[in-house]
Amino acid sequence: MMPVSPTQSVLVRLLKKRENMHENPCPPLSSPADDLTVHIGNRKVTVSAAWLMCQSPMVRQMLSVEMKEKQQRSLTLNKLGIDMEQFMDFLEAISSNALLFPILPNPKNVLPLLILADYFQVDWVKTRCANHLINCVEIPLIDRFLLAIRYQLDYFKDFFFNLSVKVLRAFFKANRDQFSLISSDPNSGKLFFEFANRLSADTDFGEKPMPANFISY
Repeated sequence: MMPVSPTQSVLVRLLKKRENMHENPCPPLSSPADDLTVHIGNRKVTVSAAWLMCQSPMVRQMLSVEMKEKQQRSLTLNKLGIDMEQFMDFLEAISSNALLFPILPNPKNVLPLLILADYFQVDWVKTRCANHLINCVEIPLIDRFLLAIRYQLDYFKDFFFNLSVKVLRAFFKANRDQFSLISSDPNSGKLFFEFANRLSADTDFGEKPMPANFISY
């Protein structure tokens, strides 16, 4: 067997630590009352109920009233369209380790993070996702705009509506069919009205500068 150098040994320990953290970033405390088992498909993970209650108003509400989830100490997430690895990424993003070393969204995980942050009502993770979506050209702008509507990402919408009228008109022209659907949706009517008002503006006074990589129709 080849001898392992000190540098290699440190690297192996760091990788193992990373793997263990990814396996369960929010393990339960020693108390049995802290166990909450999350089921996704045929997989499950037991996490700290206390930590999730601290981070999530939804979990706090769920475990403070007499619901079946409280009695069974379990939660099923099959209807969200996410897998266990994506849930682990979310746990890592809200874990105690992330308080010291923040886990920022990337183009691959921003959508599942957004879905889970919305479901668990973790607003600060939603804000990080909105910040990332502003410059995430890997996702077409129309899709980012629709995500902002669906998940009420006010920070993204505010930035979007402060782009130049010229850019917004080009965006509208390129996505006219999508906007016809938005305008017919009663839940999006107010936003469409705001967008129409912005398109009719004669001046761009006070608009924010547009990042060079913002647009991707």
